[in-house]
Amino acid sequence: MLQYGIIGGGRGSFIADVHIRGLEATRKARLTAGCFSRDPQKASEAAAAYQVDAERSYQTYEDMARKEGARPDGIRFVVIAAPNHIHFPCAKVFLENGISVACDKPVTFSAQEAEALRTLAREKGLLFCVTYTYSGLPALRHIRKLITDGVLGNIRMVAGENVQDWLAGDLSRSDIAPWRMEPEYAGKSNCLADIGSHVEFAVHFTTQLVPERVCCQLDCCGQVLDCNASVMVQYRGGAKGIYWATQVAFGNDNGMRLRIYGDQGSVEWANEQPEIFYLTLAGQPTMRIVKGKQYDTPGYCWKSRLPSGHTEGWYYAFADIYEGFLAALQGDANAYYPSIDDGVRGMRFIDACCESDRAGGVWTETGMD
Repeated sequence: MLQYGIIGGGRGSFIADVHIRGLEATRKARLTAGCFSRDPQKASEAAAAYQVDAERSYQTYEDMARKEGARPDGIRFVVIAAPNHIHFPCAKVFLENGISVACDKPVTFSAQEAEALRTLAREKGLLFCVTYTYSGLPALRHIRKLITDGVLGNIRMVAGENVQDWLAGDLSRSDIAPWRMEPEYAGKSNCLADIGSHVEFAVHFTTQLVPERVCCQLDCCGQVLDCNASVMVQYRGGAKGIYWATQVAFGNDNGMRLRIYGDQGSVEWANEQPEIFYLTLAGQPTMRIVKGKQYDTPGYCWKSRLPSGHTEGWYYAFADIYEGFLAALQGDANAYYPSIDDGVRGMRFIDACCESDRAGGVWTETGMD
């Protein structure tokens, strides 16, 4: 089994626990080191809970990177599951010490920082995974193949949204970490970077469309950072898109949704029914495509972990992402995982949207490769 370490994971951590459970589901990696918390007591408790030796529970990520990089039995990769401001310096020091990285999105505070990490990873011959959750869902993987195979024809229009309500009411009742609204920890954007980035990635993942220009308006709704984002997109090749991400829509938990329209058909998918999507082809009735079913028309092409009617959810989505990353670490050149290239593209999207908003919502070039 590959040894790995984690940054984050103290008691009550949401996303670190998801990473750990996803990796456990692969049965191919073992947690052996961590910088779990700045609080020594919480760090000690987490190390004991995860059965990590006390000598490999570190107080700083710099110390962890240096010592693990020097050990003959050191970790092969590190998972960075900490607030946004940690991502760049932490990833940098681990890469410098010869350790591959898996990091939450947004990967950095800026495209320039993301590009610096990509350059460093290439120079060191290391791998860098950015854990965009939705790439692990079998439905979106199948939609990607349908579009790649030309089933929908040329893509004309995309509508993507991610709708939540955790900033709509009394924040004292929210269990979501308040650092997301603090520029020192979150960066230049909250809503767009936190959940709008999922829309950008999911659209690119399924369609391979590259945003050429964006026209964006960010609304703060009384907060320091944005909590509502409206984006119009022009893609290379002529297709158009509309993205909406918000955290102030009462009655919505995690309403991620994609509608993709080509000149031969369309697909529609919603995260609240993640293993079902609707496929409409020219001249045919709309089809409800369900995991595990066999169809004369195109059905699921990706093997799922559980049979039809048994929802896999976020933990297994992370497991599927890590299956590809672990395979790549073991030398499989064809293994898929969201890479630092996706992280760079995501930061260029965020940077361009923020620039567009500052300029009053003008069309702004993304500068994407």
